[in-house]
Amino acid sequence: MWTLDSPNKELKVMIEQQGDGSLRYCVSKHGKKVIEESSMGICTDLGDFTEGLLFEKEERDSIQEEYSIPVGKKEVYTNHAQELALCFRAHESEFTVRLRAFDDGMAFRYEIRTSGKDTFLVKRENTEFRISENCDKLWLQDWIPTYEGPYNARNWDKSINGQPFGMPSLFFSERDGEWIMLNEANVINTNGSYCSCHLVGNENRCMSVGFAPEEKGKPVKTRLPFQSPWRYAVAADNLDELVNSTINYNLNPPSVIEDTSWIKPGRALWSWWEDMNGAQLYLESRNYVDMAAAYGFEGLTLDCGWDACWVKDLCEYAHEKNVQIWIWTAMQRLDTREKAEELIPLWASWGVDGLKIDFFENDSQHTMWQYNMLADLMIQYKLMINFHGSVKPMGEGRTWPNFMTAEGIMGMEHYQWSDLPNSLHNCTVPFTRNVAGPMDYTPTAFSNLKNRNTTMGHQLALPVVFDSGLTNYALALRFMEGWKGTDFLRRTKNHYQGVKVLSGYPGDHAAILRYTDTEWLIGVITSPKKVVNLSLDFLGEGEYEAEIYEDSAKGEMISRICRKVRAEDVLELSLLANGGAGVYITRKLEPLSFGICSGYMSDRYTEYPGKDAKMLQGSEKVEWDEETAGFVLNGAAEIYGKAEETKNYSLRLFYAAEEPWVMEFTCGNFTATVKMPASTAIRTFITHEIIIPVNAGDFTFRMKRISGKAPAVWKLKLIDNDPFIPIAYGIREENLCGGGEITCVDGTAVATGLGWDAELRFNEVMVPAAGRYILRIIYAAGDCRNISIQANDGEVINTYLHSTSGWEFPTWEYVGEKEVLIDLQEGKNRIRMFNDHGLISHIRGIELIAK
Repeated sequence: MWTLDSPNKELKVMIEQQGDGSLRYCVSKHGKKVIEESSMGICTDLGDFTEGLLFEKEERDSIQEEYSIPVGKKEVYTNHAQELALCFRAHESEFTVRLRAFDDGMAFRYEIRTSGKDTFLVKRENTEFRISENCDKLWLQDWIPTYEGPYNARNWDKSINGQPFGMPSLFFSERDGEWIMLNEANVINTNGSYCSCHLVGNENRCMSVGFAPEEKGKPVKTRLPFQSPWRYAVAADNLDELVNSTINYNLNPPSVIEDTSWIKPGRALWSWWEDMNGAQLYLESRNYVDMAAAYGFEGLTLDCGWDACWVKDLCEYAHEKNVQIWIWTAMQRLDTREKAEELIPLWASWGVDGLKIDFFENDSQHTMWQYNMLADLMIQYKLMINFHGSVKPMGEGRTWPNFMTAEGIMGMEHYQWSDLPNSLHNCTVPFTRNVAGPMDYTPTAFSNLKNRNTTMGHQLALPVVFDSGLTNYALALRFMEGWKGTDFLRRTKNHYQGVKVLSGYPGDHAAILRYTDTEWLIGVITSPKKVVNLSLDFLGEGEYEAEIYEDSAKGEMISRICRKVRAEDVLELSLLANGGAGVYITRKLEPLSFGICSGYMSDRYTEYPGKDAKMLQGSEKVEWDEETAGFVLNGAAEIYGKAEETKNYSLRLFYAAEEPWVMEFTCGNFTATVKMPASTAIRTFITHEIIIPVNAGDFTFRMKRISGKAPAVWKLKLIDNDPFIPIAYGIREENLCGGGEITCVDGTAVATGLGWDAELRFNEVMVPAAGRYILRIIYAAGDCRNISIQANDGEVINTYLHSTSGWEFPTWEYVGEKEVLIDLQEGKNRIRMFNDHGLISHIRGIELIAK
């Protein structure tokens, strides 16, 4: 028998060789077993290394190191472990079991050396984790290729027999107060040497390692000399120790990047949640950059739909404002080295900062090679990594410090088609999936009225509860400016010094503290209605100021209060069911400062409170809370102001509306009928913007509701940012060339039947000056279709128009927009739209906007 103690001697690993030459191990902590006697070994075409092993020697070592990575749950990672290598002979090969004991867990892997061969086949593993009989609480994720499923509370019963479960998996002994987590490490950064694995359940408290289902029962072909992935178990005395465990990082090789100065954690805005085709719009993407720059967020993520003709321009625009640009791509565009070596350098040359690579959805050995191949190229071209539709993280962020986040989590996007995730899931994953590594959950998606199942406070807290090196906010531009919780998001940081679990239990609640030298942020979420008491003993001596964001109006709004606190205080938070809260603490609260304010977020504006408006035709004043007051536009209302000069302005309305409505707006001789989108709820504020001409001197804004349920108007903002009124061209018979037809939809002419020999031509497009213009295509499509665009005799732009049907049955009813950049000459121009290889979407017109 061999024994390996952890550095603090509290955790002990014992390995015993049986009479048949097989190996069994067990693990104890504080003198109590956490893993009972379990099998070890591996079966290969070289021979069966599960028995018949002849012991040769043992080697012992001590590991003591500290390291830092640009992104992660803490500033300094400590790798302190005792190591034991047991060397055996079998089948003319050297077989080694290498074990490590940490204060908070243990790990082992298999190594094989033999002469005369370069490769061999691994048929199966005989790796078991036989969980202590005292562990009667289980949280297991039914394995799916995306890892986007709930972690279900389970029992040791027949229902788990033979079932595959994703890692990490969590177990708890109420009797011993011990938490056990099982996972693997050092897999996707080994150049495809192995597949990702899962656990196979057994009612007799045994979890065994199984190969990826995509291998279809075939052996894994790998290289010699051989090192398997690490199999590890965290054994934590409490949830804080569990969440702070970094065993999987410690089991990975050191960084392959010497200069990490280009790697920067970030908080990014992201339009996909509100509009799946939002990344098709150059102008709106630029507006998102403006908002990120003004609010101090580090980035913008462009999801599917961005266009190659303008990403470089957007990167240049963003970098002038210190904003990162991430772009999405399907991994199928990069699934071979030849494809990746063509596109990754191209995108890097545009100035892109990171890639969100999607749709791996596969645990095979070949897919593990693809991860490594892509990471190598992204490191070479200094691009940060966000893997999506992906395997769980396994500590590779130590080797690849540009690995910022990954999906492998059932996140907010699932609200698009289901009623999950719910608060039960959200209160579980901080103690399961997020322990393994950063997760791109895309928090703060509160605008899903049809299936909203958590409160505003719950959504607000998630960016602190969850850890991600890139936090993509699922909060659209038009929601963010009018939401009080945005101030808390602006208080958050792109990187913290450490994390601490203040209170929690999987599926019940989670109170997570993240901190820097001078600032502390707490995110609290719950599933049941609950009072959570949080000790503030992490603070130093003296008095501090706390800003507390809580649910109000039954979870439909956020309230904010400020109070003095000390280390001896206990903060009592009364949380609604499915609720939450956010707390920001510092020595002295300072007003939020703005970054670069220009463009969409220009600081040249005048605000007109709704509470100061004159009520007409039955409109009435309303007050939501002490900071928010305005009026309900039952009929009409007037607001008075004064302009310095005669010009076009942007007028931004802040309002709440349960359903779309129509407004007639008048200012002087200008009158417009405007379709106003819904905000989803009467206490959820959004913004909508129109361009209006205003004459110098006194003016009157008159708003009149024409149709739709009465909205509530909070305020108006008149912005002096020199907006360009789009030059619009509708569809006429003269635009058809070579075929096609015009139909009428809701009074609008629509060109259909285009493509092949039938194209659309606008022969007399007039612009006031030569230069670059944004060409906005207004269209409807039930599927994605290619389109080619040519201005005059210039270079042809080959692009595509995304389906406007979203997740619904394909239809050509819904209208969408696509923007590209084209060069035009002063005066008359010709614009062609065609597709020599297929059909074109239904075109409703075009607009031109000066860039």
